[in-house]
Amino acid sequence: MLNTTTTAAQAEEALQRLRDYGWEPESSELHASLAAFEVAPAVSVTFANSLSRASVRDNLCGYSYAGATAAGAVTPLAPGALASMFSTGNGVPPSSGVQLINNKGKFGAARDFLSVSVNSGVADWNTPGALCLRNLVTGNDGSARALQAGIDETRRNGNLQGKPAIIVHGRADALLPVNHTTRPYVALNRRVEGAASKLSYVEVTNAQHFDSFIGLPAVLPGYDTRYIPLHVYLNRALDAMYDHLANGKALPPSQVVRTVPRGGNPGQAPAIQPANLPLIAGTPAAADRIEVSAGAIRVPD
Repeated sequence: MLNTTTTAAQAEEALQRLRDYGWEPESSELHASLAAFEVAPAVSVTFANSLSRASVRDNLCGYSYAGATAAGAVTPLAPGALASMFSTGNGVPPSSGVQLINNKGKFGAARDFLSVSVNSGVADWNTPGALCLRNLVTGNDGSARALQAGIDETRRNGNLQGKPAIIVHGRADALLPVNHTTRPYVALNRRVEGAASKLSYVEVTNAQHFDSFIGLPAVLPGYDTRYIPLHVYLNRALDAMYDHLANGKALPPSQVVRTVPRGGNPGQAPAIQPANLPLIAGTPAAADRIEVSAGAIRVPD
């Protein structure tokens, strides 16, 4: 899959491939921490099962969910964790003691990232499972067709039927990259609705997918110094929409909001200040204005 041979070169090659596939350079610093939290495999397995309408008995691509020991061995969940899961879990492992399990490990079922693959004989983050998930998207067997049919059912046509809307997205989002989600949707909407579109897009710099990670400086130092909470701009967008609906005020034009990271030492960022969080502009500067035409979008760097 990679052409280089040394670990350092493979890391750079893999990172470049992510960029080539559409991840923004601003996401690069996030991939390591998201990998440590098993974000890509956990989200992929969860959505693959949902979109395929797979049964828990199917163990799609050899994955399942279970409790696990620190060494990765499968173990029953503690009764207390199971009882409180409705309020502490989010449905995507690792969460509330539930872990992602590789049922096809060389030494039996084990926590996915600690399991040993049968073919390679090494702990390679369950490469066979990842390739199986990829085949669900690109293949044509029964499991692949089931997933692809489910994906087709979720596709949007971009027609908001003239309804006012504001989309807020962090440019550094490494889970849902802006080039895979919001940017093409905004362009599609303009192609479908044309001048009747009432969609505004606010792209926020130094913002990513998991605001809660910013509040874990002891666990994830560096999030606090690099990233601002995107939720602030959700609230501001809601205020702008209320003002539009209640008072007839125009929605803010599509724009890039250029925030200012707090800086400082990782894990010890100074308190956030208003200067770190500039307002969504009613009249954005030319260098910040996002231009949208039928099927195309230009977002300033």
